[in-house]
Amino acid sequence: MVQLDAFRALAVERYVDPRAVRKSQTEYAFDVALPGSQLVRPGMTGVDTWRSELNAFLMSSRFDSSTTMTLADGLLALHGTRQSRAERIPLRVCPNCGESAKNGVQITVAASGGSCPACGGALYLADALRTHEEYNVEGSNFTPMGRVMSVAERLMTLCYLNFFADSAPDVLRHTLFVTDGPLALHGPLAPLKRRFVEHLGDLASWCEGRDLVAPLMVGIEKSGAFVEHAEQISDWIPVGHVMRLTNDYINRISGRSANNQYGVDEFYGRRFIYRTQAGDPLVITIPAASGLSPYDGSSGVEGWSAYPTLRLICEVLDSLRTRMYQHAVIPVALAHSAAALPLGVGRSVLTMMAQQNIPGLKLDMQAVQPPTYFKR
Repeated sequence: MVQLDAFRALAVERYVDPRAVRKSQTEYAFDVALPGSQLVRPGMTGVDTWRSELNAFLMSSRFDSSTTMTLADGLLALHGTRQSRAERIPLRVCPNCGESAKNGVQITVAASGGSCPACGGALYLADALRTHEEYNVEGSNFTPMGRVMSVAERLMTLCYLNFFADSAPDVLRHTLFVTDGPLALHGPLAPLKRRFVEHLGDLASWCEGRDLVAPLMVGIEKSGAFVEHAEQISDWIPVGHVMRLTNDYINRISGRSANNQYGVDEFYGRRFIYRTQAGDPLVITIPAASGLSPYDGSSGVEGWSAYPTLRLICEVLDSLRTRMYQHAVIPVALAHSAAALPLGVGRSVLTMMAQQNIPGLKLDMQAVQPPTYFKR
């Protein structure tokens, strides 16, 4: 979180005080270890171990110290409405026996879990994410771990949106939520896209009824085909202007067939190219207005009025540019810095973990001290 008022005040100084920069931001990260291949709980398979450990992470991870709401609560809220969260989430397939929900037979799971009506196998709330479908028994599991990171970021944002709406609605008009990457979910997580569209639309309608600006959300891409394309055409976009990418245009530049309906299954925001006041392009994703899905092909979603927060978000992003790296904005750069594990610190942390958890090793704590200017 970056306090923009405090951060912008630093621009008038010739030399920026690093202590003031530090005070203008706060950070919080989830620390979780998920099992890779060939690591199992006694009596469990690798897949079941993954499911159990992921569920424990969702149930125990609070998004903020001032509330008891966890990521599991956020997942239930996602499947509910603004007024009340869902008590149970439907599953399409049992992860134990592969039985599908059909012919009136429902497979559902609550926060406390559940059981399959066909095989009686245990079900976890985390099964709704379907990351276990990509678990690799013998090889790398970077893919499902990446899925968990992606959905944890988005559930954390959703938790904050609902928390502010419940406790301090006016904060919503002063807060911009920035996601590193597009507002989209891929792979087994893709079906959750529809839930995000509906839930954010429900929240936007709730805000409009209270004369509040709709939730300010944006996804920013740093790399990829669209970022490269934006660089190639940036000179044809006037400074301070936005280019809306139509379905036909996307199909043309990406080599897809003309009748392909791009993004309909994955995106809960619409992709734009914004050329900032500094002259460089940003590839951004913005949610559509309530009742609209960003790539549903309707005429309503193709107009500028379908994105009421677009102008305000672009104006804010103009003040957050940084030259730390290409296509960078300050909140994303600071978040990467806060979440990264530097080589020296990483070695100390891993050594300490080994000393604490492996019997017979000598305990020799090496504390990493903060810079001296933070102590003044």
